[in-house]
Amino acid sequence: MSDGQEAILRHLTLSNKQLSILVESIRTITSKLHIDEVLHTIMRHALNVIPEADAGYLMLFDEQKQCLIPKTYIHFPPLIEQFQTKPNEAITGRVFATGIGEFFNSYEEIMAAMYHQNVSPRNLQTILKSAHVPQAALCVPITVDAKPIGIMILHQLQKKRDLTQEDLLFFQAFADQVGVAIQKAQYYEQMTEKVKEAHELSLALETKHTLLKQRYDVHATLNQLLLQNEPISVILNELKNLTQLPIGFYDAYDDVFFEDDQSIPPHTKAKIKKQLFLKMKPFEYRLKNDRSFIVYPLYNLDICLGSMIIEQKGIISYKDQQTLEQGANILTLQILRNKNVLEHHNKRMQETFQQIIDAPNQKTVASMAYQLDLDVQDYYRLCIFEFKQTADMLSVEQYLHQFISMLKEQFPGERKLLFYEKNKITLLIGVPSPAMLTTLNETLSRLQKKWQSQHKPLFRCAISKQYKTLQTVSSLYEEALQTLRFLHVRDEWTITSYDKIGLNQLILQVPPKDLANFIHDQIGELLTKANKSHLYETLLAYFRFNRSVQQTAQHLHIHTNTLYQRLSRIEQILNISFQIQEDALKIQLACYLKENYLTPVKKRE
Repeated sequence: MSDGQEAILRHLTLSNKQLSILVESIRTITSKLHIDEVLHTIMRHALNVIPEADAGYLMLFDEQKQCLIPKTYIHFPPLIEQFQTKPNEAITGRVFATGIGEFFNSYEEIMAAMYHQNVSPRNLQTILKSAHVPQAALCVPITVDAKPIGIMILHQLQKKRDLTQEDLLFFQAFADQVGVAIQKAQYYEQMTEKVKEAHELSLALETKHTLLKQRYDVHATLNQLLLQNEPISVILNELKNLTQLPIGFYDAYDDVFFEDDQSIPPHTKAKIKKQLFLKMKPFEYRLKNDRSFIVYPLYNLDICLGSMIIEQKGIISYKDQQTLEQGANILTLQILRNKNVLEHHNKRMQETFQQIIDAPNQKTVASMAYQLDLDVQDYYRLCIFEFKQTADMLSVEQYLHQFISMLKEQFPGERKLLFYEKNKITLLIGVPSPAMLTTLNETLSRLQKKWQSQHKPLFRCAISKQYKTLQTVSSLYEEALQTLRFLHVRDEWTITSYDKIGLNQLILQVPPKDLANFIHDQIGELLTKANKSHLYETLLAYFRFNRSVQQTAQHLHIHTNTLYQRLSRIEQILNISFQIQEDALKIQLACYLKENYLTPVKKRE
């Protein structure tokens, strides 16, 4: 065999060996699915495909950063990860941009190509610190469907032989399969991520379905209690069973707490109530001793109906939070239902009271008394409570309801009829013995003191005299109305009874117009002229001190002679004489009426 034939045989043998390596390498890299494993396998087999190479790295293009980033490397330090080139920067950037592989057979060629492609100083320093002095280099693009996605570059650190165009084509053939392997791995990774997301979504949907089912079950349970018109206490007990939480309750209508053994301090209750009327959403109230309460306000529009109060001894789960929110809605509906029942009952009591007043005979009164559990032969008194309007968050109706609860508590055994209208409460109370109502004024005064100590609206109370039999209810009502009118004209927020207003019992029977005419006829001359106002003040003082000249002059800071002169002038103007008892009485009565029934009284706090 000639030398030429031996050379051809060696070349064919070498080509067959390289082809076998290439095929085996492609089979290996395409069998991998995880992208990191695929990339590392690619670089390991790249050195097998070009056995003269000693080191290398693979870069992929980052669309967000718009540069090539090293993803895996062999015989390079981690510093190489900072070597990130833009398209057309350095050898790697040019090969990526043009899609044409290149090879270099000397260090000088490599550096000339780097400088020619405007490598940045940072990247130049990085590659010089990361690499040994390469004696040759081979760089090819990685493409997928004719679109470049990255590059591979191999370095020959010790010169073995010159790289050739055949090496470049051979390495490019390997790189073309690398693109397929990377794409396959990326598709697998994307599908894996989608499967994971689908699984997580399935779990989330399952969890949500479970929560929705639990929420539906809770709603069905609570709604059933509402349909059965169960009392608030039963609903609260069911909420406690569902959540295993200590749940207290504040009823804003009755102004009472149901604490469920929470032992809330009185000052804490007051502060919770104060915040309750300012906040419509759940809030936390923390004590100085680290006790903490979660308060769920119950509102209808802008009216506070009450709240649930839960002592927080740990984190309240989402499920329990949902249960409490549903419970708050059910409680609100039940409270409103109770409120409607109370309003209906109140309307019926109001109508029945009017029917008793209008009853034509004793038989009709007795029939109505039987329906109301009243005894016709009892002794009766009637009270009218009038409440001052306020800008408080609580409605007037709620204050009236709270006060009615106090009255029921104060008079538990007595027969009574109670109803409210606008800002007034009417109480008809009956007892078998007249002695039992003799201290009614004092009892109601104590009740008023207790009420106002809680910073609630002022009220005044007008009480009738005591009469036997229910047939006298018309007189009872009229006396209470007259007494209330007396309190009105004096602008007094106190408690008084008809038998305490004395002479005013007669005066209140006279129409206001007739009172005004009487006042004008008696002292009108002193009131119509401004320069005579000091005479009217003198007259008031004279009667206030029981016509004592010494005390009157001392009060007015004038001499007694000056007072005599003024009194004489008054007698001349009014054409009277203070020595005539009838004249003095008429003038004194006119002054009393003018001050108490016509003059606006200064508001009392």
